Amino acid sequence: MPPQTNRRTKMGVGFHTDASRRSGNRRPPRRGSVVVVVLVTLLFAALLLTRLIETSSTDLLIAMRVADRDRLRADAYGAMETTLAALMDFRTVDGGLYSPVQGWSDPLGYAGYVPREGVTVAVAFEDESAKLSLPRFNLDTLNSLLVQLGLSVPDAARVADAMFVWMHNNHLAAESATSAAVYERQDPPSQPPYRSLRSFDELAAIAVAKDFFYDADGHPKPLLTDFMAAVSLYQFNTTNLNSASPAVLAATGWDPTQTASLQKYLTSPVSATKTRPYVRSLPEVRRQVGNVAGRNLGAQIQLLRITVTARQGAAQLKLSTLVTWAGQATLPASLAANPAGTTTATNQRATASNSAQTQTAAANANTLRYPYTVLELTETSLPDPPPPPNAPAA
Repeated sequence: MPPQTNRRTKMGVGFHTDASRRSGNRRPPRRGSVVVVVLVTLLFAALLLTRLIETSSTDLLIAMRVADRDRLRADAYGAMETTLAALMDFRTVDGGLYSPVQGWSDPLGYAGYVPREGVTVAVAFEDESAKLSLPRFNLDTLNSLLVQLGLSVPDAARVADAMFVWMHNNHLAAESATSAAVYERQDPPSQPPYRSLRSFDELAAIAVAKDFFYDADGHPKPLLTDFMAAVSLYQFNTTNLNSASPAVLAATGWDPTQTASLQKYLTSPVSATKTRPYVRSLPEVRRQVGNVAGRNLGAQIQLLRITVTARQGAAQLKLSTLVTWAGQATLPASLAANPAGTTTATNQRATASNSAQTQTAAANANTLRYPYTVLELTETSLPDPPPPPNAPAA
């Protein structure tokens, strides 16, 4: 018996010794390494997602603005059509448009137009025919206007001379610096277009004149802004005296006393109606200010710019339309007359193209029977630029 007992004891001891040895060789599990791997993966995923958002933000902004523009386009065009319809009522009843004080300053309210929920619509007017028509300028008028805008008499004469060389083939330059030969010596050589300006940007290409309208770095000078406010690139017969500026009136031969008398009359409310008056004809103007020069002057609006601004939240669409009635205003002629009486192949093609476009436009006008003609139409969906720091509060 004792030997058996000892054998069990030894076996028991040996058993516990082997278990202890196996337990001592086993390593604890490394659970912390899994957490590190997961965190690193999340970090890389976050970086990739951030980069994706940054690269796609521009595309998302463009898509959003396109959607806003498409959503507001119907509102803007609907308000424009309503405005034109209201203006036609006044033209039919009063025989013409003279000034917003005539009663059409709020055409949407007059027509009872209500925009859809969440959308606000505003209408603004600018009388383009209150300016002087550049295609109808003579040299004396241009010279006088430049003097009114601040140039000295000699500088005004040089600028007017250079512009007439640019616009008229039969104009003889007063000096070599403004002559057509200046453009032939350029690299590459060129020549004046011999037609009225299509854009005020052309002034930057006219010899001598560009130095007065732009600085050495190509930035516009105040003269350019004043010139654009007084001159229209479109062709019409008469300037509207109801909204013409003093500089415009002075350029046509009015003296300061006559100009002040007209401005006083137009800005003094009538005591009975508390509304500002307006004039309907040149004889009515003369009854107020005396005998004045009336060349290319009238009392009706012949070219009107209508700006409709539709807003919904931060989105906006601005629709600007330049309209005329009964052919009272047109685009200037596309080609100057050939003084030699000959017609080149290019002129023939251009004339044929213009004729075809005119016939097509006339056919469309007869089909639609619109009582007005749209000369210019622009859409802008960008927000308005911030006002300058010193601008007065609206």
